[in-house]
Amino acid sequence: MANSINTNNLFLQYKNAGQVGKRGAVGKDKAGQAEDMLAKFGASASSVELSSEGLSALALQQKNAAGDAGGDAGNVKPGEEKLSQKAQDLLARLREKYGDYDFIVADDVSNPLDASQGSTKGYSVILSTEEIEKMAADEEYADKVMGDVEKAIGTANELADSGKLGEGVSFSRIAISIDSDGNMKLFAELERMSAEQQERLEAAKEKKAEEAEEKGAAEKKKADEEQPEDSPLVQRTRIEANSEDELWEQILGINWDEIPWA
Repeated sequence: MANSINTNNLFLQYKNAGQVGKRGAVGKDKAGQAEDMLAKFGASASSVELSSEGLSALALQQKNAAGDAGGDAGNVKPGEEKLSQKAQDLLARLREKYGDYDFIVADDVSNPLDASQGSTKGYSVILSTEEIEKMAADEEYADKVMGDVEKAIGTANELADSGKLGEGVSFSRIAISIDSDGNMKLFAELERMSAEQQERLEAAKEKKAEEAEEKGAAEKKKADEEQPEDSPLVQRTRIEANSEDELWEQILGINWDEIPWA
């Protein structure tokens, strides 16, 4: 059965979103969309019939519009609108606190490294629907889970900083999955370059930095972060573990001689 929603209220909500927060310009865009909607249905229109699916989509759009305007309710990803409000609020707080973590809610994921493909964050944390709801309902449990996540990522960082991974070896991606029973698994993708390739890479970066130096500090910083076009071949492998100790065992067990260059 279709549901009725008042378009005048809709317009006011978007209009208000454009007047508050640091990103008011985004809110104004949303207000413009609402004005277009009113124009489409006519100035005399007072209500529009929406299906339940339409209402859900509208609720998500309004929630993200509020976040764009500086509210605390934004940053909801597609599919997360089905979570309870407490779970959505928890995700928002986690994303704000852990800026370098990509929190993904997904069920039945075989390999979190695939689920996190394309992420721009340093680490990915994949939570099942049941687990994020459990965390939202129990603050102490949520703190314990995130404490375990921090510990695991801290261990991985210590290994990388210590140089114990091996000559030319580094983590390219790290993901942590937590299932509905609270069980945590660590997934890591490691890559290795030869000493000669590392030297070529560093030399190419230095050359770019020197060429950009005359253009100012901003260009130099950009050149430092960019990878040269003649990127060297690397070896890549994935491992998974149930604990920090097992992660280290898996790393020690890697036979790089059997891994092809790509």
